[in-house]
Amino acid sequence: MLLRKRTAKTEAPSDAGGTLALALVEFSADWEQTLHNLSRLDLLIEHLYRDLPEKYPSFYPDVLVLPEFFSTGFTMNPDCAEFPDASPTLSWMTRTAGLYDCAVAGSIPVHLPDGERANRFYFVGQDGIIAQYDKRHLFLGGEDGNYTPGSQRVVFEYKGWRIMPGICFDLRFPVWMRNNPAEPYDLYLNVANWPSARKKVAEVLAEARAIENVCHVAFCNRSGKDLLLEYGGGSVVLNHRGRQKSADLDIDGTLVACASLDKAEMLRYRTSFPMLQSADEFLLQEPRPGAFLGGLRRRHE
Repeated sequence: MLLRKRTAKTEAPSDAGGTLALALVEFSADWEQTLHNLSRLDLLIEHLYRDLPEKYPSFYPDVLVLPEFFSTGFTMNPDCAEFPDASPTLSWMTRTAGLYDCAVAGSIPVHLPDGERANRFYFVGQDGIIAQYDKRHLFLGGEDGNYTPGSQRVVFEYKGWRIMPGICFDLRFPVWMRNNPAEPYDLYLNVANWPSARKKVAEVLAEARAIENVCHVAFCNRSGKDLLLEYGGGSVVLNHRGRQKSADLDIDGTLVACASLDKAEMLRYRTSFPMLQSADEFLLQEPRPGAFLGGLRRRHE
């Protein structure tokens, strides 16, 4: 295994400039084969680090980003959900973070204490979980009937960057991710299983989220097919102007979108054009029981 040691970095405060290197892996998960998928990822990531010195000599990822449900595929099967305190996928993420001196991000299905299940994003370092977030907006094609929606926005810090996670369908709902001008986040990180049929929609929404929130956006989508759908990839990293910053690298037929983000440039732009100060204020409330989603379900029952 070929590894390069990274140069030691000094942690930057959240209001200081700095860079963050991302590698978005468009992994195509085999259906409901957790351990097999993790083994495939071991080999894929090993080859990624083998090829990086030749392709991008000065690039070393701070974060490896994986798609939604990267170890199972987009399954509703309760047998594929993991208990967080005994999760093979979380253990794998922690081990991988330690092996490559980075963080690892992605979502998996988990069991909740009340017997329900959630689609949970994890951001994991070599010492364990740094942040987690339960998907708020569950897709109407069955996910909404099999998983429990999250109720809390999450913003966390990593290497001086304030990061807000999101999962797939969340990308469509700008009020939920509205940036706070008093404490703005710097990067919106969305992991997805977004179908090919709506690939253009994802492109437009990702650009809009970057521009309206004056932040970087990383959208990591899976590729390939499952039992029902084909997925279009299209993983991309955008800057605060909605311009693409990532370059694509092919690793054994899997696309990896690589980007090094400059926080200082974004902060200068926010200072010269302080549009976030004019943003509307919204009060997010829980929907009434049975409103909208419940009505849709009843219509199809």
